[in-house]
Amino acid sequence: MSTLAFLNQLVGSQVLGDHLTAWVNHLVDNEEFARADAYRCITDWADEGDPSIIASTGQTWVRRDDVDPADAPVRRLHVVERADDGVFLIYYPHDIDTGFDVDDHGDQSLLLEPDRDLNRYQLAHHLPPSHDLPRGADFPVELLHLYRLEAWFPPEFFLPGCTPKEANTP
Repeated sequence: MSTLAFLNQLVGSQVLGDHLTAWVNHLVDNEEFARADAYRCITDWADEGDPSIIASTGQTWVRRDDVDPADAPVRRLHVVERADDGVFLIYYPHDIDTGFDVDDHGDQSLLLEPDRDLNRYQLAHHLPPSHDLPRGADFPVELLHLYRLEAWFPPEFFLPGCTPKEANTP
């Protein structure tokens, strides 16, 4: 199944069309693309699964099977907000792989951080310990290349009379 078909199945043609059209408009307005070229590029990039195009508020991403847990120790990430230059992600401590969830003092006070020198992401100690409360931070959208989209519940699904489609995995 193509990525576009999966996205269409996940959120429906209206939401997907609105999402992709917003990116087309961005290319036309800000990058001076011809509209036809912008549509072709955006649909090609979305069909390739490019997170810079498909990442959006309300999504859940899971670490790809071929990614080393040392490079991405959190198994599941949730997109809380999408901005032009990145995403605000949250994760839960129970989604941190065993061996990465306790610091030198025995605290589960870890936060996923980009390691720009190594081009990977690592856990750092910034938050006080708490039970299973979510942790979050801003990240470049490139982090999501280590993950695959699992579910997408756009905010408009929570309006009265709307029901989300069942999330299917590819």
